[in-house]
Amino acid sequence: MMKRAIGIFLTLSSLLTYLIVGMPYDPVENKITTDMNSGVTTATVLYQYPLMYWVICVSLIITFILGIYFILAKEKQYEECPLCDTPEYTRNK
Repeated sequence: MMKRAIGIFLTLSSLLTYLIVGMPYDPVENKITTDMNSGVTTATVLYQYPLMYWVICVSLIITFILGIYFILAKEKQYEECPLCDTPEYTRNK
């Protein structure tokens, strides 16, 4: 039960962080050039993310996968074993 709760927390937090992480970075760089010979103006949009953005994305992917693993992992069922010093255990031997 605890694994599943941790898995849900990791999955949801990684998804919400991924949705928010792009806001502080402004990857768009507009470049407008004009050719003096022909008079043609060209507008180019460049997308450049810093390295930290990609590090955050990779860590969020790892967190998401770990959360899914915890959600889908089956918990081990421990087998009840009688204590060695109980009379039932010594009688059956």
